Amino acid sequence: MHVAIAPSSKIWGDKGRHDDKGITGNVVVYPEVLAVLPHDVRVLSANSYGTSAWSQTGRIDAITGDGSPVSYFLKYVKKGHGEPQLKGEYTGMLELYNSAPHMVPKPYGWGKVASERCLFFYVCDYIPLTQAMPNAAKLAKLVADLHKNSTSPTGKFGFYLPTFDGWLPQDVGHWDDSWTSCFTRLLKGLWELDARMNGHWDELDSAMEVILAKVVPRLIGILEQDGRTVKPCLIHGDLWETNIGTNIKTGEIYIFDAAAYYAHNEMEIGIWRVDHHEMKVKIYRQEYVKHFKKSEPVEEWDDRLKLYGVKTKLMYSSGVPGGSNIRQQILEDLLELIQVYGSGD
Repeated sequence: MHVAIAPSSKIWGDKGRHDDKGITGNVVVYPEVLAVLPHDVRVLSANSYGTSAWSQTGRIDAITGDGSPVSYFLKYVKKGHGEPQLKGEYTGMLELYNSAPHMVPKPYGWGKVASERCLFFYVCDYIPLTQAMPNAAKLAKLVADLHKNSTSPTGKFGFYLPTFDGWLPQDVGHWDDSWTSCFTRLLKGLWELDARMNGHWDELDSAMEVILAKVVPRLIGILEQDGRTVKPCLIHGDLWETNIGTNIKTGEIYIFDAAAYYAHNEMEIGIWRVDHHEMKVKIYRQEYVKHFKKSEPVEEWDDRLKLYGVKTKLMYSSGVPGGSNIRQQILEDLLELIQVYGSGD
């Protein structure tokens, strides 16, 4: 889903242009964008930066009141779900920044461009990153600390509003006392989204019905039974290698492009088990549990991650209409889980 897109001529201009504010570059910096930046900043230039499947991204270079150079990352989304997408991203990134400012680019704001029809923006600090695979030990401790130190504002699971995984919505915009209930709603919503995008498949539909009716209550429900509890932890929600970078200058790890909500901490690392991600190598999971122990029952940990990984695969399938290979993987995972946990006993 991470591919280059053709830029809009209204947003992207000629490389050498100057606007009426003296800003050079090929990216238009609208007044609404300037309004969310620190008041003493003077923007010098703005140019396209990076690629995305669903947005247009740029880098703003500026100077502060004392003449120090500073840069910002700018994202535009036109039409579609632009408003809820970027509102969700800003809210999620701000929540992450407030919990772990050392690993999150500072968000400055989001909003609608008044002079354009259905154009929305998001601005945060620009950090020079390499997207080489992150150091497993360092990343695992950072993520585990985020999970341990974060506190749900309501003591419940979910989030203030729906958030988006890429350009696709996920049903987390509610507060739920039970992780089992919250996860069931999320998984059911993604199954329905995939069916809308790719059509119904009888075998997958039948398996999902058993998963929701029997496997989730057994495999996830047991986490909240017999005196066990699950802490609502703030998670990034889409923490794979392309949403993690290492600061070229300092070596510090940063996370971005969040699809955040409060969840069982193991939900975060289910994505590290998914076959189409490079972070599937075991070292990332092994390092994580050095800092945040496995939930009880410990012996069911890997099966929980397999089920949590189905969420990631359903999201991927929904974003690639007609992609049957990933749906086959989903079905195989579900059938394996049904064989062990689907009796309903």
